[in-house]
Amino acid sequence: LEYAAQLEQKQHFVEKALRRLPREMQVAARSDTQRERWRMPWLSQERLNQRHGLPCPVAPVLPAAATHGYRNKCEFTIGRDEIGSVAVGFTLGTVRERKHVVGRADGVPTVSAEMLAAARRAQAVLAESPLPPYDKVSHEGFWRAMLARQSFAHADGPPELLLCVAVQAAGLPEEQVASELARLREAFVAPLDPPVRLSLAVRRGAPPGEYKHAGEPAEAEGVETVLGREYIEETLLGLSFRISPDAFFQVNTLGAESLLTLLRAQCSLGPDSVLLDVCCGTGTIGLAMARSVKRVIGIESNAQAVADAAANAARNGITNAEFICAKAEQATRQVLERLTPSELDSLVAIVDPPRAGLHPDVVKALRRCAPLRSLLFVACHAPAFVTNAVSFCRPTSPSFAGVPFELVQAWPIDLFPHTPHCELVTLLERSDLVAEREAAQAKRSRAGAGGEEGGDEWDWEEGEEEGEEEE
Repeated sequence: LEYAAQLEQKQHFVEKALRRLPREMQVAARSDTQRERWRMPWLSQERLNQRHGLPCPVAPVLPAAATHGYRNKCEFTIGRDEIGSVAVGFTLGTVRERKHVVGRADGVPTVSAEMLAAARRAQAVLAESPLPPYDKVSHEGFWRAMLARQSFAHADGPPELLLCVAVQAAGLPEEQVASELARLREAFVAPLDPPVRLSLAVRRGAPPGEYKHAGEPAEAEGVETVLGREYIEETLLGLSFRISPDAFFQVNTLGAESLLTLLRAQCSLGPDSVLLDVCCGTGTIGLAMARSVKRVIGIESNAQAVADAAANAARNGITNAEFICAKAEQATRQVLERLTPSELDSLVAIVDPPRAGLHPDVVKALRRCAPLRSLLFVACHAPAFVTNAVSFCRPTSPSFAGVPFELVQAWPIDLFPHTPHCELVTLLERSDLVAEREAAQAKRSRAGAGGEEGGDEWDWEEGEEEGEEEE
């Protein structure tokens, strides 16, 4: 599919998801005995008609800077192809279908030439191994998967490439396991084409996120670096980041720079600002903005990612950032409660949750924090964002304290060319803040038009339209 057509499809997908928000709000209102509280000006039928059913203005999808070979992380499955040969690539069937067939990665447009070369090298070595690849149906086999992470922003030589091969070693003689891993290591000592600075690690046990069958033998799990070092370094907006095998990092390096540039422009930071970075991963967002604010507080549940974030702060000489290893639903409220009044008054929040969205307790904690006037939400799955948006925007109640938010603006960003996925950044502001701004805009518009009669009874719909024109 031509790239321009891909962008059109993604625009349609994002807008279709956002059009669900007014309907989801209506569904939620049915369980409220005071339904009139849900009749919000920003979701009035007139405004929705003006925006073709959208709850807020939606910018055109920001195109990707690179559309081929852009992924800095690939998770290759090791198995057998249609004719039974060892393959390092991607699963074609599903376990539910009782089928585990792996297609080779050659020709996949999102995979870099360096990763493809590494996959071919590993495939050649494993084809000669007496130990079979792992089968997800029978739950038998030795070679399970290969994770690849690559640097793209490098000016001092070839890119770094970190490979982490997962094996199922339980029940096998340690001498045989050691021999096979040594043979794999030796194969990767030889240079790849294109050239890379290669590191190799071995993981014993299932990779993170992969279902572990109850019948699998238990084994001591862990990651051992057998060649090079245990991380790669990547540069974003002049900052250096350390990325370990399991740490979260945006899979498109150039796209991540576009995302950070947009966030910087929209979150209105100042020297007294306190930035709360929820689901911070390796600290990318917070550290990119640390020099513009008084303090950065990152919350992340992955311990290795938190360690990477702290190391990233140190390597960049950033001393005003702290990172808390905890689930967001546990830590967000505690962090907000310990901020001083002046810090609360200068609070800015950015949330970047996983695909499933924010935990409901995080939403409630952010709503309850009255000094928080706006927040930026980074979503990798627009429908999950809509679910969270209902909780942010619903009327005040005992369960959802605080003035509700409104959806003000949306910016889709294509971080994943040749896939149906699209990142979505949205700005949410407290409804009273929006009302104050719109009232001021309407007053200026009336003054500019000569002060027509009826100015004391400003119409919400007219104020919205005029405010958009002024912006």
